[in-house]
Amino acid sequence: MLISTFDQFVQDSDQSAGKPPDERVDIAIYGLAAEIGSVVAAVKKRFLAEGGQESWNIANDEIVEELGDVVWYCFALARLANKSKPVNIFAHDIANLKREIGGADERAKRIRRVLDATKIEEFLQAAESFPKHTRGMEFEDYQSIAILTARTTDRTLVEVCLAALWQLSAQLFRRKLPAIELELNRDLEDRPINDVLGGIAWHVSALASIYGLKLSDIAQRNITKVSYRLDRKHPTPLHDTDYPLGEQFPRSFEIAFVTVDKGRSRMYLNGRRLGNELTDNSRDDDGYRFHDVMHLANATKLSWSPVLRGLMGRKRKSNPETDEVEDGARAQIVEEAVIKAIHSEGTRLAALQGRTSSDTSVHLFSNHTEITFRFLKFIHNLVGDLEVEKNRYWEWEEAIVEGHKVFHQLRCEGQGTVTVDLVGRSISFRPAVCIPLSGKVVGLGSAYVQTNDTPNAKGQLRELAQKRAILDALGFPEATDDDLMQLSVTEVAGCGISVKTAGRVRQAAWERKVVTFQTSVRDAQGNAIYCTALALADD
Repeated sequence: MLISTFDQFVQDSDQSAGKPPDERVDIAIYGLAAEIGSVVAAVKKRFLAEGGQESWNIANDEIVEELGDVVWYCFALARLANKSKPVNIFAHDIANLKREIGGADERAKRIRRVLDATKIEEFLQAAESFPKHTRGMEFEDYQSIAILTARTTDRTLVEVCLAALWQLSAQLFRRKLPAIELELNRDLEDRPINDVLGGIAWHVSALASIYGLKLSDIAQRNITKVSYRLDRKHPTPLHDTDYPLGEQFPRSFEIAFVTVDKGRSRMYLNGRRLGNELTDNSRDDDGYRFHDVMHLANATKLSWSPVLRGLMGRKRKSNPETDEVEDGARAQIVEEAVIKAIHSEGTRLAALQGRTSSDTSVHLFSNHTEITFRFLKFIHNLVGDLEVEKNRYWEWEEAIVEGHKVFHQLRCEGQGTVTVDLVGRSISFRPAVCIPLSGKVVGLGSAYVQTNDTPNAKGQLRELAQKRAILDALGFPEATDDDLMQLSVTEVAGCGISVKTAGRVRQAAWERKVVTFQTSVRDAQGNAIYCTALALADD
């Protein structure tokens, strides 16, 4: 792979673009140091694993992935620290190595004594003609001659690389120290940032060589990985397009969420209950009773939710294997586990900020940057044998972020209607809930209010009539002003009304297991409005 190709990719995929320059440099430094730590951790696990003594030099996917992340941040920091000027850190490092090995001081002599004379000569000849610019240069042009300067081999060289990478990452942070600390803390020398980046490049290249890897392959893997999250132009095709219409998810639908008792919620689709009544199943009120919205987000963004497919009666029974594997109990358990893992990760991140998930103001995953590649890969591994494995990381990211946005809105409102559009891959929320329920009447009320000729009076008194009729249906025939304040009524075009309750009015609705209300409003003689209200339950 051409180095210039990867350099351009790094520029295109840098998500810090638009932030202040100093902040972007800090992001790159912290990112590079963190990925170096991940390389050390990945190699350590390989060393200490069962059979590590025999297979320590066989790189696994984790090592390859972490090395690629280090290379990405090296390129990003090289650009940012040099004011966006193209800098060939490989050429910079080769020039430094040439001066170091070919020098006349005692250090150069000591280095030459531990290096093979043939390799020294080969390196110096190659360094003489090494290109200064990346144009036409490939990763292996650097890797093939850099390894000639290695002073140790095999596992010892790996350990040297890990130690040196730790030191180099620490040197990056010296630029952030105040003057007094730079003066007093001399455990590490001050080095130009390009020298540090060149050193990091050398040790990453050496690790790749020890593991029998090509830097270009590592870079390509990184491009594939990053693109899997960032390339949002081509969503994964819907998974059920080749099945009968009755086995497909509806391409657009609405689900109403209502709270029917303290900590208890239900879902309704087209006026019928969908699934079981849910509670938080927790000591804390963390809103998990609304977690079914994550199934809706999965269906929206991933075209995948075996749980929702089962609830809606959309299992793909025309293909017995699909019905059993993709839509069966095991797949449903996996989805519930994934959603719980995501919620737990959101709770963990909130706790790191000193916030608890029981606080309704806490919006989990309010920022997509909170979702790491490592976590997305963990989720991807959980679904590795299912059709959703085809979906890209960015689709998972959107399912998590958009799903938790609606989850947060539901927690704040206690009810709401969620609209799903699989064609447009969108999920949205509105607080109003209007359920065309054919349930049993658990309350009947009426109200009669007088109008006057002032502007807007009729509309205001229409709402007042509805409120008084609803309160009468709930057992408050002599409603107080406080009772009226604990009730809001919104008319929904083509459906009916949406009612939201609070305080003792809400408690009365819960005790009667009310799901929704229906009202009938008409004008009466003498500029009056008459309203009747039905309180409906489905138990």
